[in-house]
Amino acid sequence: MKNAMKLLLPLVFATTAAIAGDLTITFQSKGAAKTEGTETHYYSATHHRTNNDASKIDTLVDYQSLTTYTINHGKKLIQKLSLEDALASMESVQAEMPEGMGAMMGGLFGDPSNCKVEEVGSEVITGRKCKKYKITVGKIIFESSNDPTLVPPVSAASYAKMLKAKGALSAAMGPIGKSMAKLYEEMSKIKGLALKTHMSGFMGMNIATEAIKVSEGAIPVSIFALPAGYKTEDQGKQLKGKK
Repeated sequence: MKNAMKLLLPLVFATTAAIAGDLTITFQSKGAAKTEGTETHYYSATHHRTNNDASKIDTLVDYQSLTTYTINHGKKLIQKLSLEDALASMESVQAEMPEGMGAMMGGLFGDPSNCKVEEVGSEVITGRKCKKYKITVGKIIFESSNDPTLVPPVSAASYAKMLKAKGALSAAMGPIGKSMAKLYEEMSKIKGLALKTHMSGFMGMNIATEAIKVSEGAIPVSIFALPAGYKTEDQGKQLKGKK
């Protein structure tokens, strides 16, 4: 579940698909163990990279190859997972779930079909007027403040494919996977980038982020380069090996 969250959370901030210029957004994060502190998101037409100063674990989404990379600087390790393998993993997890497990887990995490999206006002983050939303899925409560004028420079086609990957990755989180998949589906319908978020409501989770700086302008290609000399693991092959 922890590995899946490392892959999923950076994608929380990319909740729309439209062509725009490169963006760099710096967030302050709280609540997630070993990741509290400054987190910088870099958006281009082909990549989305998240650098976390506290955890020393970065995430890179390549929209061209439809692959997600988790970069662990402490271990000098790169773990990659393709869209195809993520989807295959989701199908495998769903097929292998024991009969009756869904109902039992529903009691713990709530019914994912019990979903409600509310617009609950507005607020200003880093000088930008944002619309506030509250999404409830089962027992998950997700609140976000989105600037509708701020969009990542990703093509709609590429973004749609990576949305499938987000849903697939959530399956690796186990029983809460369906709820998280539904949450990301609803988040994707909200216009603009989230500049402030808060997730709570299950198993003591209380994670918050807030943008402290937003910059528009070209990002050097080197920002999206994978580090040299690191060991690379294919998570897709590892997942297939567990079948």
